[in-house]
Amino acid sequence: MSSNQPLSDDDVHAYADGKLPEARRAMLVAALERDPALAARVAAIREQNVALRDAFDPWLAEPLPRELIAAAQPPRGRKAPRGRWAMPALASAATLIIGVGLGWMGRGEVLHLDGTPTTFPRQAALTHALYATDPNRPVEIWANEEDRLVRWLSKRLNFPVHAPNLHAMGYELVGGRLVAGNEKPGALFMYENADKQRISLLVRRDNEHTSETAFRYALEDGVGVFYWIDDACGYALSGRVDKAQLLAIARVVYGELAAAEAAPKP
Repeated sequence: MSSNQPLSDDDVHAYADGKLPEARRAMLVAALERDPALAARVAAIREQNVALRDAFDPWLAEPLPRELIAAAQPPRGRKAPRGRWAMPALASAATLIIGVGLGWMGRGEVLHLDGTPTTFPRQAALTHALYATDPNRPVEIWANEEDRLVRWLSKRLNFPVHAPNLHAMGYELVGGRLVAGNEKPGALFMYENADKQRISLLVRRDNEHTSETAFRYALEDGVGVFYWIDDACGYALSGRVDKAQLLAIARVVYGELAAAEAAPKP
């Protein structure tokens, strides 16, 4: 595009995306200095880009379900199509898989628009925000009945759960409750420090076993979340605390859970 042509909407969006050619970029920078409204518009576009990345990046990072991958494979014992029918058949199959795949990645955003949590860290953050701010009933069963709480949650979730001891980190157990999830319920353990600052641990059963235990971090509406998967369980530690502090607590939680799992069963 010639540098002599007037600036267009495409130029503005390309500049906000960092993809405007240098010749046109100089013109737009000069225009921004003269026009505060244009500068505000570029800032709004960039904010929208950040919001879109926050909404969709988690889904783009998810692997396609094995069922979809299997559906793309030809049936065993059947030869691949040949001749003039081969390309249309392959094109149709590719279109189907891409379409279903995009539907899979976009399913969370649809649920999000309907008000349903879409990712595990987002579910954890929203659940924490809902109950941690409740001064009267943040939990269903209080810490003075910890044994009953753990037995009840383990029975309801159909797998053993544990309430980590975070006394060394300055947090005491408040109690816990059963919470709803996207597909299945989870257990929420609430903790509080001397400053009445609360953190929560959300535990849920995952469908697949995995050896992936790396901590991952997400910031959802001001709530920090460290989450990880261990064997067939997902864990998410949430709170409005410093990221480094939350990570330190998450490591203690991981160690406590590992010790509880390794302990001899009564």
